[in-house]
This record gives sequence, C-alpha cells and structure tokens, in this order.
Amino acid sequence: MTQNYRVLVPVSHPLGGIRTYMLYNFRQLHLDGYRFTFLSEAGDVFDSFKRDVADWEGTEFVDVPRGGKLVFSIRRALRERRFDLIHSQGLKAGTETAAANYFRQLPHVITLHDVIVPQNDIPGRFKRLKKMIISFVTRRASVIVPVSQDCKENHLQIFPVWKQGSVKVNAIQNGIDIERIENARTKFEKNGEFWLRKQFDIVDNVVIGGFFGRFMPQKGFDILLKSLAIVADRGYGKRFRLVVTRDLNGYFNETLNETKRNQRVADMVCFIDSTPNITPLLLQVDLTIIPSRWEACPILPMESLVLGVPVVGSDCIGLREVVRDTPSIVVESENPDSLADAIIKFIEEPTTKAANEYAETAVKRFDVRIAVKHLTDVYESVIDKA
Repeated sequence: MTQNYRVLVPVSHPLGGIRTYMLYNFRQLHLDGYRFTFLSEAGDVFDSFKRDVADWEGTEFVDVPRGGKLVFSIRRALRERRFDLIHSQGLKAGTETAAANYFRQLPHVITLHDVIVPQNDIPGRFKRLKKMIISFVTRRASVIVPVSQDCKENHLQIFPVWKQGSVKVNAIQNGIDIERIENARTKFEKNGEFWLRKQFDIVDNVVIGGFFGRFMPQKGFDILLKSLAIVADRGYGKRFRLVVTRDLNGYFNETLNETKRNQRVADMVCFIDSTPNITPLLLQVDLTIIPSRWEACPILPMESLVLGVPVVGSDCIGLREVVRDTPSIVVESENPDSLADAIIKFIEEPTTKAANEYAETAVKRFDVRIAVKHLTDVYESVIDKA
C-alpha cells in the first residue's frame, strides 16, 4: 500500500460515465492508500456522488458555487490546502485546472472521457482561438489519459500540438469493478427477485431489450425508436419489449413525447426509474441495446458482457473498440434498418449461449484493476518527478 497521497479531483458534473469511472477507479486507488478531494458544482448531482463515496476514509469535498467557475475554486483550493497530485476529469475541467495550476505546476493528470465529433472540431464560434488556448494551457499538464485508443486518436487530430509538447498522452482503457458487480449479482440472485416481467406483465416468450443510456442525441435513442417502428411493421411488435431507464438530467419530456407519437412503438416501451446499480436490471433483460452515434469508451457493454448478457451495439467510434472480438451483434451506426434487422435476428436466434460463454473472458479483459495498475504507474511517475 502506498502512502496517503492527497489527490485533488476537479470535475464539472459527476454524471454518467465520469461518475462510474471515478467510483470504479478511485475506489481501488483509495484501497491502495490514495486520498481524494473532489471538487465540483454544488447541487443534487454532487450530493448524490458524495453519498456514494461517504464510506471512503479521508475523502473531502469542495463545493463550487452554482454558476461559478471551476478555475477560481481550484485556485482557492490550491492556495488553502496541500495536494500531491491533481487528477481532473474531462477536457473542460482539465483546461480550467491547467489554467489554475499554470504557475504552481503541481503534477496534473487529465482524463478525457469523450470524443469530439461529428465534425472532429471544437464546437461553436472562435474555434481556432479556442483550440489555441486549450492547446497552450493543457500542454502544461503532466499526462493526458484518454479512456480509449479511439479517444486518443480523436483528440490528437484536433490538438496535434500534444504530439510535440512535453505532455505525455497515454491511453488507458476504461474498466469495471468486477467485485462490485459480482456482489450485486450474488445479492440479487440470492433474493430471487426477478420482478421486471411481473411489473410490466411481460410473458416469458417475449424478448426484453434494455436501453440504459441517457437521452442526449449522442446515445441514439431516437434511432432505436425508428428501429422499433420497423420491428413492429415487420410483425414482431408483440414479441419484443424495451425497458428504458428514465434520464432525469435532460431530454426526458422530449423523449417521452417522441415515444408516444407511434402507438405501436409506445406499446413496446416500458420506462423505469434509473438506479445507481444497473446489475439487477441487466440480469433481467435478454439483451442490452446500445445504438450510440459516438462514445469514448462505454462501460455499459463491459458490464453487460461480464454478466453474460448479449449486446447489440453500433459500430461508432469508441463503442467499436469495446465490442471488437466479442460475441456482440454489431450494427451500422445511425441506421435504423440495420438495428431493426439485429433485433429481429435476436428474437429468432438468441445469442445468449455465446454471451454466457464469453463472460469469463470479459471478466479478464475488462477488470478495472488493469486500468488502475496503469493509472497507478502514471501517478507514481509524475509524483516522483515533482
């Protein structure tokens, strides 16, 4: 176990993949002796994250005033407290952290959790100026850690100066907390509460698909709705149900209205409250559907594959890297017909056996401890140089 190094973790909003990344990776690092100070905007999202890590010994929190700039709170934290390392989450938080740390030059690791698409360019106005500022500031970081090779190549296209500067760019693929998932599986199976079919009155011979992403355009739920219309048109509407977790962080009302526009599609969709632990839901669906337009390195297909649950996923950037060399059914991104074909094929010929057989390999491939080992090496390399 290492000594208790104190790590400052600035994050704009601990949601989705970033939240899961921190829970999985930092729990292992905490067990290894690292202590964390999380800095984020005050509010329900941060409060929820605090509850998730409340039992981590020595954990601290810094609330950024709502609407305030991370950079000012980071500067204040660096003045008032002692840290051995900063590990910012995301390009935005990483840029603001690099600016706040510009003259102090504490060891600084930036993890990149997204890709910049579809134009492969900075969005909005003043693109060239934004790229210059981001390039200039972030190159002073110690190491930039994209969560996949796709994510790395995407950012190097946009910020080629990283290839020339002193900053290192080391991709470390996401992983999942196998122990946490297995404990959740054991608890669920021990209780024997397979309640999903009963709750929605779904008979045994109807296939259940699960969509557990958020409703922003990136995740492709609109594509999935079009696919369901095709499935219904081809006569399979009564043989398939889709369970969807409500995303209360945006787009839910629009998604609900879009679903209701086609009654046959609405009859196939079952909305359910979101949960911090997705394992019980994954164990009750027949397949996980991920129709994303782009990803950096999604954790959901890893969790599904580890549990032996088949995956239907698009061939988009980031996701393709995860499902490669697995028994997942890969469909063409942004193609509702391709996705509908895959759903119907699964209804007729389920790939459950292949997914179950791959689960043991998935455990070895996606174990977060592999990522944590690489991350620990990064931490030690930059702390030793400080």
